[in-house]
Amino acid sequence: MSAPTFIFSILLLLQFLFASLTYASDGSWQLLQKSIGISAMHMQLLNNDRVIMFDRTDFGPSNLPLPGGKCRNDSTDTALKVDCTAHSAEYDVFANKFRALMVQTDVWCSSGSIMRDGNLVQTGGFNDGDRRVRVFNPCRTCDWNEIPNGLAVKRWYASNHLFPDGRQIIIGGRGQFNYEFVPKNIVANKINLPFLSETNDK
Repeated sequence: MSAPTFIFSILLLLQFLFASLTYASDGSWQLLQKSIGISAMHMQLLNNDRVIMFDRTDFGPSNLPLPGGKCRNDSTDTALKVDCTAHSAEYDVFANKFRALMVQTDVWCSSGSIMRDGNLVQTGGFNDGDRRVRVFNPCRTCDWNEIPNGLAVKRWYASNHLFPDGRQIIIGGRGQFNYEFVPKNIVANKINLPFLSETNDK
């Protein structure tokens, strides 16, 4: 390719890019739902183009009732012992509809990741949720499944990462200088990292 042809090609490419940027800047926002009834403190896009949103449970009722008279009964909750409102919702992007989901324990500052099978695994949280493992299978009628004491220690503000072998590693959290895996190992699941305690604010 000659130099003039190459320069002409670059100029055409730049013109196309600038035209695309100009077109993109002419877009507009549209409000699809006035409210879904919960705060989307955590949000995750699933592989079926649905969005799962969930919020803490210890701030009182939401504006989204649970279907069929379901209620969350939790004697350790600091706001409501019996709560018949949802603190999680699934949003169907294409249909522009949402449905209430039942999260039993407090997901405030939990951590999580999508597994290879498409399941959302959410770990830890606050108060009654600090040792929970929550699994959401992306199907049209599925709801949260919670595993009590699914974690070896309390996890609040932890970090999760998916390994190639299909496990999630959960690292740290408030006052935790260790890590563990979900699903659990056959060997002892919690591994201490004593050098991390040197960074602890005392």
